[in-house]
Amino acid sequence: MAHQSLYRKYRPATFDDVVGQQHIERTLRNAVAEGSVAHAYLFTGPRGTGKTTTARLLAKALLCERGLTGEPDGTCDQCIQVANGTHPDVREIDAASNTGVDNVREEIIGRVQFAPTLGRYKVYIIDEVHMLSTAAFNALLKTLEEPPPNVVFVLCTTHPHKVPETIHSRCQRFDFRRISVEEIADRLRYIAESEGYKVDRSAFTLMARHAEGGMRDAITTLEQLASFTGGEVTVDDVEGLLGEVDSAQLFEVAALIARRDIAGCFRWIAATAETGTDLAELVREFTGHVRDLFLIAAVGDASGLVDRTAEEISMLEAQAMEFGGPDRLARLIGLLGELASEMRWSSDPRLSLEVALTRMARPQGEMTLDALAERVEAIERGASVAPAGVPAASPTASGARGVSSASGGEHAARRDASGDVADAPTPATKPEDAPAPSKAKSSSQSEASETATSGSLEPEVVITSVPGAAGALDKGTVKRNWQAVLVEIKKAKPTRAQLFSSVEVDIDTDGKTLVLEFPSDQEFSLQMAEEPEMRELLRSALSKVFSAVPPFRTQLGRGAVRPLEPPAPEPVISRAAPEHTETVLTDDEPLPEYYETGAGFTEPTASHARPSGELESVLDQLGATIVSEHAYEPDGEDE
Repeated sequence: MAHQSLYRKYRPATFDDVVGQQHIERTLRNAVAEGSVAHAYLFTGPRGTGKTTTARLLAKALLCERGLTGEPDGTCDQCIQVANGTHPDVREIDAASNTGVDNVREEIIGRVQFAPTLGRYKVYIIDEVHMLSTAAFNALLKTLEEPPPNVVFVLCTTHPHKVPETIHSRCQRFDFRRISVEEIADRLRYIAESEGYKVDRSAFTLMARHAEGGMRDAITTLEQLASFTGGEVTVDDVEGLLGEVDSAQLFEVAALIARRDIAGCFRWIAATAETGTDLAELVREFTGHVRDLFLIAAVGDASGLVDRTAEEISMLEAQAMEFGGPDRLARLIGLLGELASEMRWSSDPRLSLEVALTRMARPQGEMTLDALAERVEAIERGASVAPAGVPAASPTASGARGVSSASGGEHAARRDASGDVADAPTPATKPEDAPAPSKAKSSSQSEASETATSGSLEPEVVITSVPGAAGALDKGTVKRNWQAVLVEIKKAKPTRAQLFSSVEVDIDTDGKTLVLEFPSDQEFSLQMAEEPEMRELLRSALSKVFSAVPPFRTQLGRGAVRPLEPPAPEPVISRAAPEHTETVLTDDEPLPEYYETGAGFTEPTASHARPSGELESVLDQLGATIVSEHAYEPDGEDE
């Protein structure tokens, strides 16, 4: 007896044998039993999901000698003839080979008018119907509009969108879905036991996942592996022949990333590469694994969304809790997408994979908003973002960075107060030659000096408490906390956070006002940021990061005006005034402060002076600050 392929040998003989399409089988069974069979059906769905098999079962049910009971017995002569493809009243037409109008006229139109030969109905099964030409569809349309009695058409296709709407509207459509991994694995287990194969339990799951919802492909794979191994199939055989990755490996690397074990990730890559696993296929499989974790973390009950066995779903639920939430998993999916694109052109895919896993396990190495959000979330949970095996920096150690020796303490205080980090202390000046600093500046330096001396600087990933409008702002601390402000804006309104992505922050001349410097080519972003809604959003974000909301303003372009210490004065300084008058400064008179602008050093103008009287009241009510002031000069006046 000639060998028969397993997928033909175990083709379903009754509606109950069909796997994964219960909604369709029940509808057809009831239609046959009630005598309400439609004259045309359209079966759509992926390959190997049972479209043609169900069409033959429908033909059996209509022609079975037991009558229209809804379920064929599969043992009568007519059922056997239908199964063997020899029944004269059942015509199977491959539209891929008979695409022309002449084929339709010859096979269908020319014969459809004749009465059934043996049974009650004539059944036409047209496979891959979307391959018919436009003329062939037009010729078939007339028959579908006015079908002869006792004729049933079953049209099967994997591309329903290529079937004309005029054909669609005259058929009852049934969509065949992909069969789940668990259902395919159970069917493979039944066939293996029937054939006497010895197959590892995990191998069934790998074969089912490789079939991607198609039962025919899964059964063909089982037969191929049985021939390759002599009937004893192991997980290693499946991985070697199909290139599939065992789910245990995916759980292992996901656990390493969750624990931030970078060394373990490198060891895992080395072990995987030695087995000859296709790294591109590995990335694809791991992306699907992380996607399942993300769905479980985001939804909770992911029944129907995750195509896994019950055992694997319970393992996924436990592993999803290790990642803490969907945000971190969403970042991993983004990194895996970048990795898949990079590996297509990479000369060293292994190196690309190693770098990507390092970025997944070590977010503190990145300055993207997603990585910063993950670091803030880890801090809020009280977890460390340092990789496994690396001790987290203590506050004392991190604070020691801002502490210098006793001789350099004054310089360290001045550096912290201004926010600028100098490589070496400036040359010391004699106390008697140095001018008396202003009260605001001495207060700011005193506070900064106490902070630097106490060594209480916190790590950079921690949101530092910053004084608000009541005290002077420290530029270094403000810059370090600006990323945290962006994170808060993104949490509140993710689409608006992009407006501030290129903003630089600085301190105004009064030492208390926060300046948001937009790039010169982003005038539109600045205008959007000035909207009342955006100012309120920014004020809310600042309130969550700063101890009190400091006054702030926006400006276009870099280089905000910043106070610098004036140079040591000479006994007598002469400066030329615009009216060609001479101003003489003595040691008894206070020196004016000098400010650094884009053009160098210049004296402050009256526009930066604090107004008084009614104007001061108006500015306080509006929360405004005078940026510039111009003298009014009427045009056209005689000199």
